[in-house]
Amino acid sequence: MNFTKLNIYTTSEDLEPLIMRLEDLGASGFEIHDAADFEDFLTNGTKNWDYVGEELEPLKTQETHLSLYFTTDKQGQELLAAVCDACLSENLCLEQSEVREEDWADCWKEYFKPFEIGQKLMIKPTWEDAPETERLILEIDPASAFGTGQHESTKLCLEALEDVITPGCAFLDLGCGSGILTIGALLLGAGSAAMIDVSENAVKVACENVAQNGFTCDSFCGDITENAKPLKQLGGDYNVITANIVADVIIKMSGIFPRLLAENGTLITSGIIEERLAEVTAALESAGLKIIEAKTDNGWCLIKAAR
Repeated sequence: MNFTKLNIYTTSEDLEPLIMRLEDLGASGFEIHDAADFEDFLTNGTKNWDYVGEELEPLKTQETHLSLYFTTDKQGQELLAAVCDACLSENLCLEQSEVREEDWADCWKEYFKPFEIGQKLMIKPTWEDAPETERLILEIDPASAFGTGQHESTKLCLEALEDVITPGCAFLDLGCGSGILTIGALLLGAGSAAMIDVSENAVKVACENVAQNGFTCDSFCGDITENAKPLKQLGGDYNVITANIVADVIIKMSGIFPRLLAENGTLITSGIIEERLAEVTAALESAGLKIIEAKTDNGWCLIKAAR
């Protein structure tokens, strides 16, 4: 599968609000090219470097922009169109290009190394060797799906799973991405698992990752907020449910969560920016859920709730 690369040109001051707007649309995985950051590095950071090549100097005059990558399937192109519409409405300059999958993969893999999360897990890319550890090793190759474990929202979810997964419990991941949360739940002792995503490619990648870790689970593709069939396939009575998505989708799902949760089940939602925490909390409470805990990490929030 190839990808569409989209460059969005903006200013250093407008980067953060732009990222927040794009995240609300469901976009993730930004490359940030900020001339101001590189100017600061050249001015204040070179004292710790023996040599900075002259070929790096032009980067300080680069135009500030974001780079995003979209899959060429229906879901990816729909998201691309939504992002373009939002940017063009604000008169931002856009630039599109095509990227081969092998080029994209080789570009980012060198930055993804094994690392620890919480008290029990170690995330290890499938192409890396694991250091000696007593932790549970979670192998992952996210390919083009969301979920390496490095994003704050995913870290929050994995840490929360350590507290709520009990031996033999039934687990469900709504919006599975790479399958990282499903694998984490199974490693921590869940007896069964199911996962669903609106992207066929994400479900495929997630199933491959689950198998890579020696597990099996039920998997589905569909939008449970729009289609009754995948919701019926999921059934219910899950002891633990995760939904690491975005605020708008969590709000839209709020009335569905109680139907899927077991009587004493726990819901973990994340992917929520701090500015929308109160809005999501209110939607969950209106659906009859009780908020147990809310945590924040670098502007990203997790809500733990129960029936």
